[in-house]
Amino acid sequence: MSNPHDKLMQRAWQNCRAGMSLCVRDEHAWQKALAFSQRALAVAPSHMQRWIEILNGEQAVKLRELFTTASFFDLSRAEQAWWDPLIQSAPFAGVLQPPKRDDTLKASHSTEQRAMTLEQFDHICRAAAAIAGVKKVYVFGANAIIPWLANAGHPIPLPDFQPSRELDISAGDEKLDTLIDGAIGEFSTFDETFSVYAHGLSLASFQTPSNWLERADKRIEPVSGIEIVVPHPHDLVISKLVVGRPKDFDFATCVQRFYPMSALSIETLLLEFEQAHPNALSTLRQHLEVWQATEPSLTK
Repeated sequence: MSNPHDKLMQRAWQNCRAGMSLCVRDEHAWQKALAFSQRALAVAPSHMQRWIEILNGEQAVKLRELFTTASFFDLSRAEQAWWDPLIQSAPFAGVLQPPKRDDTLKASHSTEQRAMTLEQFDHICRAAAAIAGVKKVYVFGANAIIPWLANAGHPIPLPDFQPSRELDISAGDEKLDTLIDGAIGEFSTFDETFSVYAHGLSLASFQTPSNWLERADKRIEPVSGIEIVVPHPHDLVISKLVVGRPKDFDFATCVQRFYPMSALSIETLLLEFEQAHPNALSTLRQHLEVWQATEPSLTK
């Protein structure tokens, strides 16, 4: 499964299995997933209607298939086609919890330590570059906003946004990214020691407008001098909205407070996005409509 898209699909499938399993055991989680599906029904009726039916026990065969098939790629081609749009718009991100840790790890990763600082951001980038033997790294995901906030004097983390301990990072080479993930990823000694970790990911997994590099900022890490490429906040928002989980909508809303997007700028970004990821444009537009319906501060 060397294809980055295949890895993402398998991860999405596993998340759906974990999320649905939690919903079966926990009524609160079930209600939260169902509520999200119902909110999104207006813009993705076929996908979300299927999730509503599954959550309500009306798709017993599909539910059994979800629980008994460990790999998405063990499904028949027909079943992969049926599940494909569903697992990419799954309603479970808001209910899934981080993996359980033993008491020692829990104590060292308290709530107060979950928000990443600029110093920790730099430390991860410095360590990743050293492991990969490179002088430049690319950072994306929610915590890529940290240097932008710091440069503008805004608070870190984003107010009202659930902070994360992970930093999505790439050395520009998939094999090096895997090396980074194994060396300083979640549950590594680095994680246990510093309470933050790297998530080594291929740049191919960063779905955003075609000209994002032209808008990106370049931070020079103060200790090692390595170059850290951080996408513009608007490109980060687009990359989050194409996924469309509850926390992605929350991120977009929080970023909007500090880096507002106008309707014109959004449309321009959509045109660029279409150039880079034409097959994902429809999904992005659907998720964007959901977000815009709940975000009154968008400028016209």
